[in-house]
Amino acid sequence: MNKEPSTYEELILKKRCIDLTRYYGLSQEELDKIYQFLLTNPNGTVVGKLESLLLQVENQIVATIPAKCIAGYDGLNMSRVLFQVIPHYTPSSSSSYSGGSSSNNNNNNNNNNNNR
Repeated sequence: MNKEPSTYEELILKKRCIDLTRYYGLSQEELDKIYQFLLTNPNGTVVGKLESLLLQVENQIVATIPAKCIAGYDGLNMSRVLFQVIPHYTPSSSSSYSGGSSSNNNNNNNNNNNNR
């Protein structure tokens, strides 16, 4: 990744690899491997898990890079055309459900019909 990008696509790809370091602790060697993988595999994707990055081509895992995802995120999906971060979701424990239905509207409708 040390060489200057020669196309706009390479520039965007390099930026995505740099953005990847905001979510995973990666060495320069690992970044180079991801960059070269996406550069040489037009259908390649990087799937970020909590403790690894999977390099895939058409859902076949080509390589795995051990890397921890930074807290607050559950992973990401990255390709030549996509950079999607999956935020961590913590369900609220104070939610409540008030099931049941109100028959007030039905009563009003019945009363209106009876008054005609």
